[in-house]
Amino acid sequence: MSSESQEQVAEDQAAETGEAIPISSAYVAPRWATFQKKTKKAAAIIPTTKPITKDNSKDEIIILDDSDDEEKKDDIDMDVKQSSTTNKDEVIVESDSAQEMESGHTTPAVESGLLASVSSPEPSQDCMEIVKKLAEDGLLSPLQLEGSSLAIQRHCKIIQNQYRLGFFLGDGAGIGKGRQIAAVLYDSLARSVKDSSKGIFSRRRHLWISVSRELIEDARRDLADIGCHAPVFDGVEALNSKNKGRNNDSGILFITYPFLVSSKGKRLEEIIQWLSYGQSEKEFDGCIVFDEVHKAKNLSANPPTATGKYVLSLQQRLPLARVLYCSATGVSDIKHMGYAVRLGLWGNHTHFMNFDVFRESLSEKGVGALELLALEMKRAGSFVARTLCWNGAEFNTEKITLSNEQQEVYDSAIAIWYDIRAEIKKLQNDSGFRFPKLLWSHYWSSLQRFARELSICFKIPFIVEDAKKQIESGKSVVIGLQSTGESAIQASLEEFQNELVGKKTQIEDFELESLLSTAKAIMSGFVRKHFPIAPTPPDLMPLPPVPENGFQNQAELLQYERIKKMNETLAQESIEPIPELVKIQQDLLHSISELDLPNSPLDDLIDKLGGVENVSEMTGRSGRLVSNSKGKFKYVKRLGTMAKEKRYGLSMPISEDDTERVNINEKKKFMNGKKKVAIISDAASTGISLHAKIGSGASERRRVHYTIELPWAADKAIQQLGRTHRSGQVSAPIYNLVVTDLGGERRFAASVSKRMAGLGALTKGDRRAATGSDLTEFDIDSKFGRMSLQRLYTCLVSEPPMNPSKGTNQVLDEYIKCCDSTANPANSYEPVLRFAKECLDEVGIEPGNDRKNAEIRVFLNRIAALPVRDQNLLFGLFQATLDDIISTAKATGEFVGVVEDVTATSIKLASTETIALDSSSGASTELCTFHLDRGCSLESIASRIIDLMPKDLQLDQTVEAGNPKLAKTGIYISKNRIRGSFLVLFAERRYKLTVEEEVSTNNRMDYDPLGLMVVTRPNTGKNPVEKTSDDLLKTYQLVASLDDLRTECGDKLSFEHILEKIKDFQSFHSLWKDIYTKSNKFTPEIGMAPRNSKFCIVSGAVLNCLPVLESSLVLRKASEKSLRVVRIEDSNTNERFVGMKYPCDDAAIINLRATLTILRPAKSETANKNSFTEESCPSVDERSLRWLSSAPKTMKSFFKSANSSGTTKKRAVPKSATEKIQKKKKTESKTKSISSFFSAPSWK
Repeated sequence: MSSESQEQVAEDQAAETGEAIPISSAYVAPRWATFQKKTKKAAAIIPTTKPITKDNSKDEIIILDDSDDEEKKDDIDMDVKQSSTTNKDEVIVESDSAQEMESGHTTPAVESGLLASVSSPEPSQDCMEIVKKLAEDGLLSPLQLEGSSLAIQRHCKIIQNQYRLGFFLGDGAGIGKGRQIAAVLYDSLARSVKDSSKGIFSRRRHLWISVSRELIEDARRDLADIGCHAPVFDGVEALNSKNKGRNNDSGILFITYPFLVSSKGKRLEEIIQWLSYGQSEKEFDGCIVFDEVHKAKNLSANPPTATGKYVLSLQQRLPLARVLYCSATGVSDIKHMGYAVRLGLWGNHTHFMNFDVFRESLSEKGVGALELLALEMKRAGSFVARTLCWNGAEFNTEKITLSNEQQEVYDSAIAIWYDIRAEIKKLQNDSGFRFPKLLWSHYWSSLQRFARELSICFKIPFIVEDAKKQIESGKSVVIGLQSTGESAIQASLEEFQNELVGKKTQIEDFELESLLSTAKAIMSGFVRKHFPIAPTPPDLMPLPPVPENGFQNQAELLQYERIKKMNETLAQESIEPIPELVKIQQDLLHSISELDLPNSPLDDLIDKLGGVENVSEMTGRSGRLVSNSKGKFKYVKRLGTMAKEKRYGLSMPISEDDTERVNINEKKKFMNGKKKVAIISDAASTGISLHAKIGSGASERRRVHYTIELPWAADKAIQQLGRTHRSGQVSAPIYNLVVTDLGGERRFAASVSKRMAGLGALTKGDRRAATGSDLTEFDIDSKFGRMSLQRLYTCLVSEPPMNPSKGTNQVLDEYIKCCDSTANPANSYEPVLRFAKECLDEVGIEPGNDRKNAEIRVFLNRIAALPVRDQNLLFGLFQATLDDIISTAKATGEFVGVVEDVTATSIKLASTETIALDSSSGASTELCTFHLDRGCSLESIASRIIDLMPKDLQLDQTVEAGNPKLAKTGIYISKNRIRGSFLVLFAERRYKLTVEEEVSTNNRMDYDPLGLMVVTRPNTGKNPVEKTSDDLLKTYQLVASLDDLRTECGDKLSFEHILEKIKDFQSFHSLWKDIYTKSNKFTPEIGMAPRNSKFCIVSGAVLNCLPVLESSLVLRKASEKSLRVVRIEDSNTNERFVGMKYPCDDAAIINLRATLTILRPAKSETANKNSFTEESCPSVDERSLRWLSSAPKTMKSFFKSANSSGTTKKRAVPKSATEKIQKKKKTESKTKSISSFFSAPSWK
């Protein structure tokens, strides 16, 4: 077969699944969430827009109320239409119709297009009884009603003899997770009934776990906002009391994750005792809310985190608890979902016996697994994920090119790190020196922190200059960091105090001439603390424990005594510093002190942007350096002198609660406009809103949010970005991602910025951004990234070294020209590749070690130890290799990036077959077969040409003339016959620049050096695999470009005239029509792929059958084993189907049925044994409901009611002595009962 024929076959295969299209779908609440809202008075009657149809559904929005998790707000004014009744106090809110609102009073929500393809199950009316009334009263929005109703419904399901199922609330910031949590708790409390046999009430004690103790006020506010007045107890105060909270009879215990894991498990016991009234914990059926549950994500780590272990233990100890998980990023990584045992995704009732099996199975699926998981969870009614629309927000990447001076600073520091590494290697090679085991680990982690800190420092000049401009233009600035560098600064201050000030002098009383450098502190701290100046003490032998009944024989006793005596001798051995090593350490410290490194970025920002009087700092650090009137700097606590205890040097750190109070106060000053700049760290990324809130003092100042430190975890970045984008804002923020050209930061930032543009999709289990971009190819730490790194290592260590990919030539050329502008790059590749290999050796990536494992993070961290030019070389080689591998994987169909939309000219559902039924849930799995027609007629080509026709012919001709290597958009015919016939196609540019961008003839070559072209054929339509201009022009010749067609048409530029002109090119016209007609079949012609094809997907409850599907394809080729998640829409009915692509040939279908036949009996038996049972929703207890609805008396409300008891005041009349005595007795009697008004009403 010819190369062109093979190429066409490859493109035809790739074209079967089409390409990803823009998918940011407006969220539409289900019709059961439509309610009749009662308000006191409708401010205005605004007519609704036309009913939703398929044509206008993309404009559909759902309106939220303006309440969020941070501030209490009034109900939002919603678009309404007049009710058919005459009651003017009642208005209808249509939650499933498009509406137009006044600016500032609309909050459109979006959902990933994949999740929008399926519906959640409708809850029963019994479950919705309370929350629907809250919605009718305007206390819940349609979205909040849906989320809370589904959670209540889900809590009615129990796996027999195991546990109650839970619900995952995955809404983003601004939707109102706190309000939905409150609604679920309110519902549970209102259904509480007394167990007469035990004398206690069920479901009257609940647990709310969050990340900050200060958020208890938000929890109380959210409950009060919906009319729930149940007491919320501070867990620290309640469980620290002598009675361990037993006097707090009924209500909600609010604790934090750090509190849960404190006291080595004692707190967990106290919490369980309180929840279960000290009785059977197996019968507790109240709610447990895990707010920001991603804090427990590292349960599968080795070893697992304490938070993850205790979260899991709490659920295991209380199997009937109603668990509610809440996190905007909870389904962002399957390996972090080990805590979510209540979702029912693994266990005896499924094909996944435990979480490890579940994780491995879906992880092997790679990309697409999250989409599948989110889809199944929503379909099962265990998951919702809505987020505020990011419309109006701007995303920019600010690229900072390091100056020569900055490069010299970096390279000078790296030279000292090299010296430190050389000295450590000498000690390691000294056989007589006991080498510290973890020294290299400390070295590389310190160097990584140093490189990250220095990178941030290089961004400060740009941020200060740009932030001042933004403030002058009427905006407010938010700067996001991940860390503060406090530990390094404190270590430097203590060292400074010990050496220069004196140990008995408070460092707060001493003035510094300048700010300190955190980067320098990291370097000197490593040398002081970890550089070995004496041999490591010998390891003690493990001493066996003494048996309770004593040793059984004399030999065991003698062995015990021998080891004990040996350890005592070793412990007494004196380890003296070695003078030569002390001298080396001092020389290294002196070299570090001579470095001119930038100041601490956080303190530098505050100082240059106006000081603490103008900058709100919301971080977790306890102190900072502040300039005084003399221009010098003093270390001060953020709470002044609030430290309870003093010691020489630094004061004792302030408590975590004190820090939170300071942050709240700083936030208020920023929000009311007293301060124009806010700096936030990871510690303050939860629970703080900094958006342009309607009604706040700084609402008119648009937020400009700078992200200057890239986190490894996407959830941390999302937390920070969500601080400035909330509901109820006057304007959406501007996000500026500031990056340098150090190593891979710029490329990594490019992927982050694309993720930022589609956060609504990314964090909700959909891998595509709102722009339709395929984000998977930007995931460096992926299967393809590891393959690329392995290839790079292999090529560099070969003899002679090989070029790992075609794209690396450009990287090598740039490096050679940078080193020597007169060198001939083509003759210098081998020396550069040898040098790259030496760089890997230098940073400790040696053959058989890290090269074999090909760990991406190790590679990225280690190259930071190289000079700027060298680390850019290595990362450029890696990135070019990655691009090449991904390109090849796409061409062969092995690259499965996102949920793909199957596209064709016509798609028809041919048949549907139920292949499996999950008896535990009742969900069915179906095999759907579609018939696709991919053909493209000449009429479609003419229409496309009209859309692409340049508006300025002269400009387009100028640009084309300036870039002769680029193929032109137009119609083409093959230069030679292929299988006896010429081939034709239409090609257009892959990247389309604006008119202004096209003016620069070099711009296109910089942006698109390969001149990628999208090809459309008469038989297979548009193919997702692009052709380079070079490949296209080698095989095809241009028949007519857009310029030619426009010139031919002159002023008569229309569809009809374009079609006529195409017909004038008779050979092209006849070939296109001939291929289009002859290929109208399901079997291929010679040298021609068919227009029509079959396409099969497995839809419905796919996750349950995933092991079966994988087993049935074990002998198939790799591209068929991938089981890609796809979405397809019937052209006739517009019905959408989502599922996994499955081979359509008869052999594959027969094998699938056979596999299901074998596994179905075993599965059915297991399912019947562990099937779900569904409880009926308990009726509402009127007494409990009255208690919840009655607000406790306060001092203010008590005296208000007392004063309002009479309508007028009477003039005081003198009383007799008897009357005065009687009045005094009455007053004393009343005084004794006043306290009852200030206590919570009793549940008894």
